[in-house]
This record gives sequence, C-alpha cells and structure tokens, in this order.
Amino acid sequence: MDYYDPEVRAQLALYGHAMSSLCMKGQMAFALAKNMQAVFENKRRLQSALELWEIENSAALKSELQWLLETGVRKEFEDFQMLLSGLGDTERRGYLKSLPSGGAHTGKQHVAAYYLTRLPAKGIAAFDYSWCVYLCCAGYRLGYLPEEDQWRIVAMCVRHARIAYASWKDYIIGFAAGADFHQASPSLDHVKKYKDFFVKLLTVPESPLGQVNLR
Repeated sequence: MDYYDPEVRAQLALYGHAMSSLCMKGQMAFALAKNMQAVFENKRRLQSALELWEIENSAALKSELQWLLETGVRKEFEDFQMLLSGLGDTERRGYLKSLPSGGAHTGKQHVAAYYLTRLPAKGIAAFDYSWCVYLCCAGYRLGYLPEEDQWRIVAMCVRHARIAYASWKDYIIGFAAGADFHQASPSLDHVKKYKDFFVKLLTVPESPLGQVNLR
C-alpha cells in the first residue's frame, strides 16, 4: 500500500476517525466523535490519552502499539473465557462465587462470564484495535511516531477489524465489552453509561462510522 498516496491517506483517515471515535469519553463524547480532526489537534487531550496508558516516550508508545496489535487486552479475556467455558453452568456459578471480593481478576472474570455467549467470534479485539489507532494517531501528532508508521499501523488495524467484524454494530459490541473488561467492571458500567453514545454512533448521520463501511 502506498502510504504517500493522498487518496489512500484520506481513506485511512476516515477509518482512523471512525475507529478512534469509540475511545471518546464524558458527556461530550459524541460531540468529540463528530469532529475527530479537532480531537487530533488538541495536544493536551492527546497527551492525556497517552498518559492513560502510561506512555511517556516514543519507545513506550511503540511497545504499547505492538502489544495491542499482537496480544492486547483480548488475550486475557480469551484465557478467562476458555477457563469458564470448560465449566458447566452450576460449576461456573460456584466458581465465580468463590472468587475473592475485590480480587485483582475477580471483576474481569465476571465480565468474561457475562459475555461468554454474547459476542462476535473475535470477541473484544475491537477494543484493542480502536485504542491502537487512537494512540498511534495521538503519538504521531505529539512527535513520538513518524507519519509513515502512523499510516502503516492504522492500515493494519483497519485490515484486522474488517476481517474480524461483519458490521459496526458487532464492532461496537466488542469494544464495549472490552472497555468493561479492561476496567474490571462486572456491573457493566461502561456499557450502561455510554449506551446512548454507541447508539448515536450507529444511527446519527454525522457519525464518523457512517463515512466508511466495515465490510
């Protein structure tokens, strides 16, 4: 792929805006999502995103991007689901009740159990892909990453996302589940808090998801 071709970059930018828009938070989440170009021009916001992932320099960014692409949050989620799927319903309930309250992985295992049969085949990979795109673009704007590397990584994330998910709806389901898993929120706080935001991303004409097709 010719990353210097203006048409290629324009298309990748649309996908980059769409995928990273899911990472927006707060009461202004959809307002931000509608104007991702402005988000990527706000260096303070971009710096906050990197700090959220404890990224302080170029080396840390490259390491985190590689991890999100190759392993990501999805690996631990898949490990928990493999463990839980090997148990019968009664055994699974007993196992979950036996987990220590407030334990490091207790909340995550409850989230994994809830989504055991509720996700697309590729599970929460969307969470990794969206954050990889957002952090990649933020890192480029802050001078941590060369521009060509930015486009190359965005292209890889787009390719993986298009193979993994049949629609933006499936993609959002995977992302939302990943957000609750990452936050170890068995009460599904992220899904509940941002339900309206996700619906708008799928239905409102100004949504960046409406600018490109996943399939």
